[in-house]
Amino acid sequence: MSIDENMFDDEFVEATNKLIEIANEMGGKYGDHKMGVAFIYAAARFNAYIAAGSVTKAEELAGKRDKAVEYFTDRFRQLYDGNLADYIANFDEYMGEAAEEEAAASTAH
Repeated sequence: MSIDENMFDDEFVEATNKLIEIANEMGGKYGDHKMGVAFIYAAARFNAYIAAGSVTKAEELAGKRDKAVEYFTDRFRQLYDGNLADYIANFDEYMGEAAEEEAAASTAH
């Protein structure tokens, strides 16, 4: 288990679920694809703020830029891959009803 996985406590799960709840609500209003990109942008913006808050000068941040980009892109890749694997393993359970409704909606004219 990595150090980062130690953060997956009840508070982490609660915060994650709240963010997803907001994303689902906004996805219904603006579309899931736009919300997905907005979610990525918001995470990138917030994490840039976190990185900037870890230093006292722009030069320090510039010196840590490559390492910060590598860390956050690697974490996103790991977490995204893990979630895709979960959806693959549980596709019928997670998407069965939603996939059936979407298929019915696309064939109805």
